[in-house]
Amino acid sequence: MVSFPRDLYVYIPGWYYDRINTAMYRGGFPLLAQTLEYNFGVRVDHYVLVGLDAFIQTIDSLGGIEVQVGQTLTDQRTGFGYYTVQAGTVHMDGATALWYVRSRYTTSDFDRTRRQQEVIQAIAARLLSMDGLNKADELYDIYSKYVISDLKWRDLAPLVSVATQIGSPANVQHYYIGSGQVVPWTTPAGAMVLLPQEAAIKSILRQAVGIP
Repeated sequence: MVSFPRDLYVYIPGWYYDRINTAMYRGGFPLLAQTLEYNFGVRVDHYVLVGLDAFIQTIDSLGGIEVQVGQTLTDQRTGFGYYTVQAGTVHMDGATALWYVRSRYTTSDFDRTRRQQEVIQAIAARLLSMDGLNKADELYDIYSKYVISDLKWRDLAPLVSVATQIGSPANVQHYYIGSGQVVPWTTPAGAMVLLPQEAAIKSILRQAVGIP
């Protein structure tokens, strides 16, 4: 699992240099896949776009998730003022988890990336539990209604055996494109972006795909 910061300033094939998150806006998943391949030599095969409602409903359908919070977070939350989540194991419902992964006023995008991976791992752990597997039909109903993807049920079903072979999300290696792989820069137009350090990023990607 590898996370890229949204403000990474890269070449968008057929367009020009811009933030990496503009690739989806300009050309959908095909252009994003081309952008990753052009800039970093790695092509993504499939995509899953999760809406906010689907995110909340999926976690609530699972009865919530146990998130291994790496650092205490205090940030603004609508209806709560400043809200705090302490470091350690924290049970979160869907709304709390959504706030946790999106909060950005008191922390950096790099920290938000870490929190997003913590929640992804917590969801995976819950899905691998017996309760999660028993809710497969309900979860697929949410998936089909709210999630945009090129993966259909016939594609997802065989992955259940792969998930059981992994055994635990703790066995999944996770990586971040962080402050050590980018340089902050302000464009002539005044936009604050992150310039990729190509060698450093490719080193992380080689680790992620198991290439020496």
